Amino acid sequence: MAELSHRQRAFVIRCTANSFKTARQLAKGKGLASQVVTITPPDGQLADIRQRGLPEKITVRFVRVMLTTGEAEILVTSLLDEHAYPSADFATLYRLRWGIETFYGILKTRLALENFTGQSVEAIKQDFYATIYLTGLESVLTDTAQACLDDRNTRHPQTVNRAVSFNAIKNQAFDLLFSNLDTHTLTEQLTTLFLKNPSSQRRERNPPRRKSSPRALLNFQKRKKKHCF
Repeated sequence: MAELSHRQRAFVIRCTANSFKTARQLAKGKGLASQVVTITPPDGQLADIRQRGLPEKITVRFVRVMLTTGEAEILVTSLLDEHAYPSADFATLYRLRWGIETFYGILKTRLALENFTGQSVEAIKQDFYATIYLTGLESVLTDTAQACLDDRNTRHPQTVNRAVSFNAIKNQAFDLLFSNLDTHTLTEQLTTLFLKNPSSQRRERNPPRRKSSPRALLNFQKRKKKHCF
């Protein structure tokens, strides 16, 4: 936040309930849903803040957003003017982040971005940019199939199953990029495959969040998680 303030960039960030005193109060339903406060860095970060020439005090606004599940999410923002940026608008803004967060989820879980093939800077950069390139390739190759799914008259909107698409592209990537095979035929075969087993979007669902223990999460990552890529 200090870096963004220093660069005069507006921001809206989701923060945990125990990150700031004001956030804890808002999470408990205390006080106004929108509060402007001045915050300072913790002692452990103060030296770094000073070294980078960042402000040691910044004024931010905490906003409590109530979800349809009854849970409270706390946002911190540089948009201080309540009249220009009403608190009620932040609920819509909060929902708009979902597409970005799910993309991060694809990078980190589906494509295992952090499972680097080397420890050098060059190896990590290579893995990172290759993964980003792959997501763009997947978007291009699934575009036709997604358009077909959008035209289907189904109870719930359908999307291409990412487990299917990324696995198929993995197996066909070299044929698409380097072989002398007819790419049109290959893309048609991929489109046919993408249209099978699509994922349904049940937008009205609000399933309760279940908190898993660290032991259960570790067991899932080591023994149950299915790697498709």
